[in-house]
Amino acid sequence: MANWKFASLIEEDKEYRLEGLNIWNHYWHCSDRKIEVRDPFEGHVYFFNEYEIQTPEKKVNFVAGEFSNGQIGIYTKDELSDQKL
Repeated sequence: MANWKFASLIEEDKEYRLEGLNIWNHYWHCSDRKIEVRDPFEGHVYFFNEYEIQTPEKKVNFVAGEFSNGQIGIYTKDELSDQKL
């Protein structure tokens, strides 16, 4: 199971790229999975949806949700959490 790490706080519709793709230029396919994440500023727990955007070349998964007034929290998979030590 993947862990998710805070990537950025962005304004709605402001350009933001994941793996080279501007997330606002693609349809967000919702996985209907709620992911528990922590607000990086105050530590509050939120349950945000996991999304996938895709092009013919790649698929990118991320978790996103609104903290307040158009401020969107973006979380990406923590690749290090999947590795065995």
